[in-house]
Amino acid sequence: MSPLLHADFVELGLSVPTNYLTKWASDQVAATQGRESRLEQRGIGAPYLSELRALIGVVGKRQEQLGDSHELPPQAGALAERIRIEALAYWREAKKLAQAAFASEPDVLAKFRTGVQTGLLILNLVRELESMVALLREHSAQLSRFGANEAFIARGDTLVKRLKEVKVNLDAACRELPEAAQQQCHDKGMLYDRTRLLVRVGRLEFHLDPTQQSKFNFTLVRRERGTSTRPTLNATRGN
Repeated sequence: MSPLLHADFVELGLSVPTNYLTKWASDQVAATQGRESRLEQRGIGAPYLSELRALIGVVGKRQEQLGDSHELPPQAGALAERIRIEALAYWREAKKLAQAAFASEPDVLAKFRTGVQTGLLILNLVRELESMVALLREHSAQLSRFGANEAFIARGDTLVKRLKEVKVNLDAACRELPEAAQQQCHDKGMLYDRTRLLVRVGRLEFHLDPTQQSKFNFTLVRRERGTSTRPTLNATRGN
């Protein structure tokens, strides 16, 4: 069972538009056809798939009741997404700098956790970014020649601060959502989490068969959805 809290599900649900989420979840459930016996050996059996189908139906029906206006996130949600995308781009760049600097020092490179992914939750990104900034500062002598100078490190500190600020504001905005909208976000977050597990298990089970493995993917919900990946801090401070 997922260790996520109610607030985590709400945040996840707010992060993904309903039409993308339900289409993605439906596609992933459809991908299990003809592969049920193998997936069941990994814990994804008929009851799990039935739960997913039920969640897709609940989320879709409630969306019809709420209308399209529900798809417009509150200002706090829009700002949080912009800062999250900027912080994610910074973190990825920092990992590339570490890979360049310590390619021949695997023990040092391992500290930078270059293979880790955070998903959509802001606090997960905060923890990784805090660790990254500390490591950049610790190894600044080796990293500065690759671009991790004081200005770059200071930008990371600023992004950590901004992420924490928008997380607080986002949580407050989520608590103020109407009950039906908050329940919709929760159920969307649960649907995302359950479908995410299905994808991970599918990719694990069919890792020796790229064609079958490709059926289980995050493409639809991890696309940028038209959001710029290079916003600036200056552009968001006034919001």
